[in-house]
Amino acid sequence: MMLDYLLCFEAVIKYRNFTKAAESLHMSQSALSKKVKAMEDELGVTLFVRKHSTIELTPAGELVFKRIEKILNEYHQLVLDVKDYINSYGTKLRIASFYGMAHYGITDLIVSFEKVRDNFHVESRERNHEQMVHLLDTMQVDLVIGYQEFFPKNMDYYSVPLLKDDVVLVVNSSLALAQHDAIYLEYVKDEKFCFPKEDASLFNFYCDTCRAAGFFPKLTLSDVRLDTIKCYISEGLRLTLQTRSCATNFFNEEKFHLINLKEAPSLTLAILTKTLPKRGVVREFMDFAQSFYANRLEVLL
Repeated sequence: MMLDYLLCFEAVIKYRNFTKAAESLHMSQSALSKKVKAMEDELGVTLFVRKHSTIELTPAGELVFKRIEKILNEYHQLVLDVKDYINSYGTKLRIASFYGMAHYGITDLIVSFEKVRDNFHVESRERNHEQMVHLLDTMQVDLVIGYQEFFPKNMDYYSVPLLKDDVVLVVNSSLALAQHDAIYLEYVKDEKFCFPKEDASLFNFYCDTCRAAGFFPKLTLSDVRLDTIKCYISEGLRLTLQTRSCATNFFNEEKFHLINLKEAPSLTLAILTKTLPKRGVVREFMDFAQSFYANRLEVLL
């Protein structure tokens, strides 16, 4: 029985959905269905049965899974061991982070690492948090950098915290509001806000922060990026919530004023990997990142 049959079988078990399983394997649903059917024909049993909106294993399917589970675990461990070996001697690191990563100091981190690592190349890409997890899950990247709170709680991965990133209010420095160094968020409940929508997790987090303060933000701009938000705030037309790392990096001109929030929520910037390497490039980068943000924390504060 071919390995790809077993991997298809495993994916359907994991997602309990042929469409999602096919997406995780980068194939069409029809191609996945054909492989599962071929496996069933070879074994002479039905492996899955549809129940309501989900898919469940038949008794025969349960038996097959118990027998091949060890084989699949051994295969996945082999892949990780080979990646660890390559990582120990490789010259490329594949990273995914969220949109606008330059504004959060992540690009500075990557550039600083490349400067101290001769003949080394970091291949980076920007995605939202959900897409990042998919890239890591399918081993298209070696690690991802994002906010720990937005990663699935049940993931069997390793998370390495880098920075506790609290939320601040960004306003035009010419406004009377800018006289405050710290306020309760409810104080500005009647003001107009704008939040970036590149990453739905961050956008929803800022909206939820306002709801927790007792109001829903007045959002009159949709699908805007940080550059657009910066223009509106520079004219005194909007307010925005941002994490301190972004606000310090991106809104660092005199025309902007950062106001601390009393009882401010925070997010944890972290590295997520499938394994916790003991050596090699990934481990070296993780250690470097922790040191980088430890030094950067003094600047942010």
